[in-house]
Amino acid sequence: MGGGPYSPDEQELGQLLTPELFSCLVQARMPYPKHGSINFSHFGRDIFLEDPVGPQVRDKVLPALVALSKIGLEHMPDLMAYLPPPTDDSFPEQCLGLLLLLDHFPRLLLRGMDTRWTYGYFGVISQDVARKWISLPADQRPDSWERWHRSPTGVGLDYWIGVRFWFGTPFVHSEELQAIAVEFTDETRRRVEQVTGRKDAYREKRDEILSDIYGFPREYRKGPPQGDGVTRESWTFWMGMLMDIHKPIIDSFGRYPYLNAVLGRQSSDEEKAYVEKTGHFGEVGPDVAKRILDDIKNGRWTRLGDEPA
Repeated sequence: MGGGPYSPDEQELGQLLTPELFSCLVQARMPYPKHGSINFSHFGRDIFLEDPVGPQVRDKVLPALVALSKIGLEHMPDLMAYLPPPTDDSFPEQCLGLLLLLDHFPRLLLRGMDTRWTYGYFGVISQDVARKWISLPADQRPDSWERWHRSPTGVGLDYWIGVRFWFGTPFVHSEELQAIAVEFTDETRRRVEQVTGRKDAYREKRDEILSDIYGFPREYRKGPPQGDGVTRESWTFWMGMLMDIHKPIIDSFGRYPYLNAVLGRQSSDEEKAYVEKTGHFGEVGPDVAKRILDDIKNGRWTRLGDEPA
């Protein structure tokens, strides 16, 4: 699946998947003080409303994605091998950078026919990496509050909240890892409640949140909380709600119906009705869907970057 007549060797990948790249990507998504307060209104705006990525970052990300696209899923090496050992102090940030490369930046940069690569290729790889790091011993996991807070440089709670958000996205995006996603989000919620003494008001609506199949499209379109009243607690609890409301879609359909077109899957009548009711939220357009399906039927992938958005 994926890949082409040329596949980069280990040395070439090592020249692209570098510590400098991973640190650059973390800085691009987390350009905030590690010890001070973060304006979470701006944090949410930059993720959901503006997503600013300059050419310097784009020009580093795309060559790495193109090189990975040439390998094929069946021949993909263990990308954890391009990170320092889990016991190394730099491992948490480097692991986060790798996840951003695989899970976030394809969603941000790839359009048109290239969207298939986001969900059918890089998403698969990012979730494989996520399974591996979350299976590490507790003291080696790259996402923990203790690890970031007690590191040689140390970080404050605000910065860690942002870190945890990005570490959690591969699980939320997965159609197979929703149980992990919900528990991961609740771990973040409990930690913030413990440190701040504030209780998440969304707990009172938990049954509703975990049963509302239309909640994610509705809340995503509303956008993140904005304004001077946004606090780290209110933003964290809102984000926890947004992550949790992915689960009822999977519980109802076993997959995300709005991804059927980009993955060349046939939709059931129930899925068609759902997508119609959500205003075709998250779907690729019919022209792109038709061409992707043609590629799939013919056992090919349009090469990444060959197709304009």
